[in-house]
Amino acid sequence: MPPARLPSAKDAKLEHDPSALSAYDVCLALEDKSSTEENRMHARILGYLILHAASGSTTALAEIVRAIHSCSQDDQNLLNLGKCFRLWFILPFKKAKGRTPAPSDHPSRLSFDRLKEDLKATITEAPKDIDHRQAKAQALIRDRYQCVATGRYDLIAHKESIVDVETIAAAGTPVHTELAHILPESTYFGISNTRGSSLEMKDYSASVLAVMQRFGYDVEKVNGAKVHSLYNVMTMQKDVHDWFDRLEMWFESTEVVNRYRIRTLWPEFKTPRAEVMFTSPNSVIYPVPSPQLLALHAACAKVAHLSGAGEYIDKFDCDTDNLSVLATDGSSWAILTHALWKSTTSPVGIEA
Repeated sequence: MPPARLPSAKDAKLEHDPSALSAYDVCLALEDKSSTEENRMHARILGYLILHAASGSTTALAEIVRAIHSCSQDDQNLLNLGKCFRLWFILPFKKAKGRTPAPSDHPSRLSFDRLKEDLKATITEAPKDIDHRQAKAQALIRDRYQCVATGRYDLIAHKESIVDVETIAAAGTPVHTELAHILPESTYFGISNTRGSSLEMKDYSASVLAVMQRFGYDVEKVNGAKVHSLYNVMTMQKDVHDWFDRLEMWFESTEVVNRYRIRTLWPEFKTPRAEVMFTSPNSVIYPVPSPQLLALHAACAKVAHLSGAGEYIDKFDCDTDNLSVLATDGSSWAILTHALWKSTTSPVGIEA
């Protein structure tokens, strides 16, 4: 999907919120003034955040509008703000394989750093495989041993005679499912020791969680072992899991609580289920996925693709893979910078 220009102020339909409309006008002006595609992307990130983050949280909208107004007189600060949201909001949710993003200049640096340092003091390591396996088993029970997006059964439902053959066959060929995290589990990996890479990882994780907290989410709900909480996981077959992790599929809320429309980057390709209703045999023991986290993921997916940030990340991932020697004319610098700024979005080794 190619990036799309921000809709006009009239089409944005923000007349009911003068402050949001004023901030959106700032984004429109910044997009028009930007001379490079990267700068236009960062302007669009800010504009599309105004349009889509509010669907998940009025707190998120208020924070975005406040941040834009705080630096509306300085175009470079605005561009830095868009970059921060790319690094600390979009990138963590998008499947990637690079290095840790380095610290970036945030226009509200003092208050943001204070919150980040508070989170660094409380953030804890995600546990090892046993908790992942337990979460996978519990998610299978809650999700009726089916991929939530396609309805296909995990092969274990047949092997363990949990579901009859006719029912399994009617849903399609059984598959091997995986545990899909809404907030990626890598946010909490490799942060418990004092090596340089771990300190960078913890700093980056705290930045990501600071953005989420400023958006109104209680990050303590997914701290440490709780990253594997059923609030944060779903059962998905491998290809669907990959789409979800790459922000190519998301869940859009409906008027009915816990019912979602399944959206993809390519509407012409339909998933077997147009909607999913999350239910549980016991909501206390097996809670359904968090509506707030699903809303954050959905907003992130929409902003990533409409702004061009998703394509930007994919392009530099591909260029990094194909780069063997740096060009002497400096043209490889953007690729190198991207590679050096992404290490913590992938899980790193956990020390015993």
